[in-house]
Amino acid sequence: MADTSALRALFEVIRDERRTHANTAERVGNALLAILPYLGEYIRKDQPDSTAYLLTLLAGAVIGESNNIRLNPDGSIVCSAIRVNGSAIFDELVFNHQNVLEGDTYFTDRAIIDSVEWLDVNVARLTLRKMFEADEFTFHAGDIVKWSKNDLLTKGTFNTGYGRVESVSGQTMTITMYDGEDCPGGVNYPPFAAAHMARHGHVSDPSRQYSFYVSATNGAFMFLQGVDKPILEDTEAGSNISAWIGLPPDSYLTRDLINRGVINPNQPYVYSKGIITEDLIKVDYLGNPQYQSRDCGTWIAQRQYMHGYDSLARGYFTDHVWWMGCLWKAAVALPTVGREPRLNNTDWVCVIGVHNVNVDIISSEGDWFLAGSTFTTTLEASVFHAEQEWTQAQIGIANIRWERIWDHGTGDAAWNVQHGAGRDGLNLNINSAVDIPGEWVAGSKVAFKCIVTMPDGESYSSDYSIII
Repeated sequence: MADTSALRALFEVIRDERRTHANTAERVGNALLAILPYLGEYIRKDQPDSTAYLLTLLAGAVIGESNNIRLNPDGSIVCSAIRVNGSAIFDELVFNHQNVLEGDTYFTDRAIIDSVEWLDVNVARLTLRKMFEADEFTFHAGDIVKWSKNDLLTKGTFNTGYGRVESVSGQTMTITMYDGEDCPGGVNYPPFAAAHMARHGHVSDPSRQYSFYVSATNGAFMFLQGVDKPILEDTEAGSNISAWIGLPPDSYLTRDLINRGVINPNQPYVYSKGIITEDLIKVDYLGNPQYQSRDCGTWIAQRQYMHGYDSLARGYFTDHVWWMGCLWKAAVALPTVGREPRLNNTDWVCVIGVHNVNVDIISSEGDWFLAGSTFTTTLEASVFHAEQEWTQAQIGIANIRWERIWDHGTGDAAWNVQHGAGRDGLNLNINSAVDIPGEWVAGSKVAFKCIVTMPDGESYSSDYSIII
């Protein structure tokens, strides 16, 4: 700001004048004339003006009649839009609503082409744009670069080109374009100014033959490996597509899986060589959890098994145990501790093992008796499911009945009525005078059958013959 002390002194003299007939008008005129040189040093409010000096607005500023542009004292700027013709550098960038990226977004070596100079047929020198003064480019000789032009307004497509880097020097790069037959679609489009360029792979260096990108056109996160030419390998022998998340890409693997109905091309999936995870919870299309089978070895009476969510293992499990020659799975959330798996225990279901029940009968006095003799014997039936023997109490006497079978059938029906379910149990006492047909002679045979109905509703039986 200019020094106004001389003006102040002049004005004070005029103000304090007390002499009679002093030439006050002349003094005031001289003071006004002295102000004129200072008027150009202040910003005008009544017409366009400018200043060559730093302007400090301590309380901020509002620009425009709409009040949409505000410069705040805290250093923040509020406005409706920002247009940058060059590059914009942010120490921190925060999106308050959403961030939208079009096309494919690559996470690899990148550059923007500023200009193209053709040195020979299919050979060009590219000048790369620096995004800021210290910007450096990380392309190497042998890199396969890819550029793309959005042509949505005319054809609804992207024009994509490929080149091999021959050399890189500062902001310039020399490339050789690939032949069209060596590129996807059989056409290779030339580079152009303002095109965005990314490393696609490398002709020989495995450490530079990978790229990761997000494809808005394919709807997937893609990871490529072993890329040594523009066209990706995609055969039964192998593929450059080593991992993806999202909609299945059009590849040898996915085509086969789609044709066999294994995957849905309209549903997202995750594909990779391996997955390392702490928690893996599967659900069906309705969101219901899918239980994992967990083999817990031999059944232990003191252990609590489960069919549900395990908070320690953090997953949904169905416990399986081995017991008495069979594999059992838990059928309820918490099977009763100490109650062994068996057919009449609804806490468990047999999934592997002997599903048939075996009924064996033995006679306490053998199976041969002399004709004309009087004898007694006890037929003892035993019931086994795999290695488990069922007792009469477990089966229930009402589920056990006996039948007599004689070749001539005389009296069998009456005998069967007397020994129906709920009468004899597993032990049948035979008395020759009562239970053997009276017409039997030497060489006769009579059989007795034990029929057991198990808790699952199935009936099992075995017969035993007494020979005279």
